[in-house]
Amino acid sequence: MEKQDEKIFMEQAFKKLLDRGWLSGNELVHSQITDTEIGNFEDKYQIKLPAYYSAFLRSYRLPEETFQINGIAYRGDEIAPLWLLLYGIDNLSFLSEQIEEFRQIAVECCRVSSESCKFLIPIGDWGAGWGPLCLDLTKQDENTSEDDEETWSLVWFDHEEFDWTDLYLGEDGLLHGTPAAPNLRTLLEWYFLGSLEQEFEAENQVKVSYERLNDREFCNSYWEERWK
Repeated sequence: MEKQDEKIFMEQAFKKLLDRGWLSGNELVHSQITDTEIGNFEDKYQIKLPAYYSAFLRSYRLPEETFQINGIAYRGDEIAPLWLLLYGIDNLSFLSEQIEEFRQIAVECCRVSSESCKFLIPIGDWGAGWGPLCLDLTKQDENTSEDDEETWSLVWFDHEEFDWTDLYLGEDGLLHGTPAAPNLRTLLEWYFLGSLEQEFEAENQVKVSYERLNDREFCNSYWEERWK
């Protein structure tokens, strides 16, 4: 897909996020991250960032370094409210800090090598506290299928689990987390565009709004009812 298409999608996604109430103020703040900076970052880590993540970094700035949003997302075989934390990155040194911190935790606490993490880019926290949400660069966006979680390029690592060798280490010697979303575009469709809200409303006979999603009791009460 051409860069222009990715740019148009990010424009639409951020404007919808603003319209839905998740961004304060009346305007979006453009990112100052450049193509050259992204190229230098990729050279430093010997990786290639997915096209949509590059476009995300170059589009607009999220208002906080740890931006939280609640949305309707897939959890297993159902759609449900789930909080998400995304890093608001206004410079790539901050992203580098997240990578180094993730690798340090993996080595010191979870008994894996730094080399096993080399294709993981932490971009936030799944469940806004469950564990790191990462781009798995071994999974190509063009090959992802919503029906096959093994192809999903967004994965997460449970922060309460410490034996990552047994849980996440693949035969290729690399870490592969629990599937979270098919790719970044799909994740932003869920959370920024609210693409699953109409289906959730029909299934649960409830109206989804910013006020309701921003009320943590809404999410808690939903899961309390599910767990009875």
